[in-house]
Amino acid sequence: MLNNTVFIGRVSTELKLRKTKSNVTICSFNMAVQRKNTDITDFPPMVVYGKLADIICSYVQKGDLIGVEAVYQSYVKNKKKYHEFKIEEIQFLEKRKRNDYNDIEIPSATAYSDFSDSGDGDDLPF
Repeated sequence: MLNNTVFIGRVSTELKLRKTKSNVTICSFNMAVQRKNTDITDFPPMVVYGKLADIICSYVQKGDLIGVEAVYQSYVKNKKKYHEFKIEEIQFLEKRKRNDYNDIEIPSATAYSDFSDSGDGDDLPF
C-alpha cells in the first residue's frame, strides 16, 4: 500500500508547538494549497513530530511558502474522527531576510540508508 502526499503551499495558521507526556515535541498548522487549474484552495491540517517539529516551529511562520512530503493519518478521540497529514520531509521554498535556511540540517523522518552518495559523480553518463 502507498500512503504518500506532496503539498506545496503557504502556511495559513500560526504554528502550535506542544509536548506530549513522554516529552515528544509536536508542531501543528494548516497549509493553504491551491488546486491545479482552479481558484479553489484547500487547507489540509499538518502535524510533525520530534526534532523536525522543533526546526519547523523555529524557522517557519504564517505566510511562508513550503513544500512538504507527508502521509495521511486518521484517528478517533472522544468519539470524534480526526484527519491530518504527518510531515516527513520539508523544503523551504522562499528565502526570507529574517532567516538563513542554509545553516540548518533538516532531519528526515525516514532513513534512506540504501542510497549513499558515491562521491564525485564521475561515473554518471551526463
